[in-house]
Amino acid sequence: MNVRATSILFSALLVFFVIPDLAAEQRMIAGSERGSDLVATGASDALTSPARIVAEIAKETQEFGVFGLVGGPVRGTLKAGAQALRGGARMAIGILDVLTPPYTNTEPQNKR
Repeated sequence: MNVRATSILFSALLVFFVIPDLAAEQRMIAGSERGSDLVATGASDALTSPARIVAEIAKETQEFGVFGLVGGPVRGTLKAGAQALRGGARMAIGILDVLTPPYTNTEPQNKR
């Protein structure tokens, strides 16, 4: 089997069997939150991410003195970017949760 056919088959298995079976607690970025709560959490993460740079500069300066003024902005920018990206992803997932309830089963299933 060639690589393209294998990747198509694997993607189809993920889309049709694995992803729909994931419970709300198993969503990696979203966690157990859904809908508007998830949008609010994502917006909070995205909006507070610039403060992460200042916090990292203060932390690095406290730990390493003057050298923290070099490492703090670098580490702070990386962490702030990751936080903003996570916030954006949470907002997108929350918006999809709000827009797609007729197409998804949001009720937990009782497994016997």
